[in-house]
Amino acid sequence: GIVTAVKLGDVAAQVEIQAGPHRLVSLLTREAVEELGLEVGMQATARVKSTNVHIDRA
Repeated sequence: GIVTAVKLGDVAAQVEIQAGPHRLVSLLTREAVEELGLEVGMQATARVKSTNVHIDRA
């Protein structure tokens, strides 16, 4: 997908990726964002690793 937003905090960061019709939002460390060099407009791959996914009504 394409990185559409990067919001950096003092310790944490939020990255948004548009993957086809899907928008993914991830919270990660600021250090990880800097190590990966993530910037708006660049290509990135998102991997989901989870044992539980909870879906609630909007």
